[in-house]
Amino acid sequence: MDHIKNSPNLPGSEPPVVMMLPEPNDINSFSPWEIDFRQIEAGPMETKVTVRAGSILTLLNISMSRAVHQTGVSPKGLLTFGIIRRNEVQVWQGQDTSASELLSFGSSDPFDGVSATRFCGTTVSIREHDIEHLADALGLNIPESLRTSATPAIYVHHKRLAAIRQLSEQLTDGHDQPMTENVQEEIVANLLLVANSYDQHEDKSTPLIRSRTVSKTTELMLALLGENVPISKICKEVGVSWRTLDRSFLEKFGIGPKKYYHRLRLNRVRSDLIHKANHYNISDIANRWGFWHLGQFAQDYHNMFGELPSTTMRISGE
Repeated sequence: MDHIKNSPNLPGSEPPVVMMLPEPNDINSFSPWEIDFRQIEAGPMETKVTVRAGSILTLLNISMSRAVHQTGVSPKGLLTFGIIRRNEVQVWQGQDTSASELLSFGSSDPFDGVSATRFCGTTVSIREHDIEHLADALGLNIPESLRTSATPAIYVHHKRLAAIRQLSEQLTDGHDQPMTENVQEEIVANLLLVANSYDQHEDKSTPLIRSRTVSKTTELMLALLGENVPISKICKEVGVSWRTLDRSFLEKFGIGPKKYYHRLRLNRVRSDLIHKANHYNISDIANRWGFWHLGQFAQDYHNMFGELPSTTMRISGE
């Protein structure tokens, strides 16, 4: 299993870039987008843009205080998707999309839409080569609805959309959430799962296959607890698709494989804090189990155990 080990998955050091634009079309001066925003609602316009680029994808969050008609062409060489809330975009490519939460821009495709007052949305742009490579590693399809703006709105309300939106907002709101390769992969994988949807592409695995999948995966996770290996590499090693792996873990534990792996590593940290508090500091113990961003680690630890790592260490040392 040495061939799938990683070096520490350190977060990028670049924080989000936040800009207040005098007028929305100023976005064309620093981004690969070709956009023409036309304000169609009277009143003062405020436009805020936040950009955060990672090794796999780029997030661009834009908020505007007035309704606009927007036309343009999506960036070449990228597949781009829009994460929105219901009723924030009224019309997209000539269709009523007020009930949609996921839009497709395609690659180098024209688009035309009308957004509502106080619009706020995030685009996720991924290089075509990267999304194809990741889809292959996860055993997922890239449906045509993601490759073109001809099918502009994907009408599927999936709990994963809320997770994608929350994670994207955390990444663009500040530097506390590290933009690691694992986090970026999670966004792309969830987008693929949403677009495919379980109803359209049913998992064909048997209960026996799913049981064996869980056993093989948990064994692998135990062997690689300090590595924080991406789930795509675990899928490849175990020989199953993300869909089968996800279903297997949800059936047995009620949580997905990524969350299980994360919580397993947090458990190991807590054990060390309780039993080795006098010999190591918190950062050393966190690093040992693959946690390199201490701010995010402390938050995750508190969410899991209801106390900070320092509290656990202090109580164990008394």
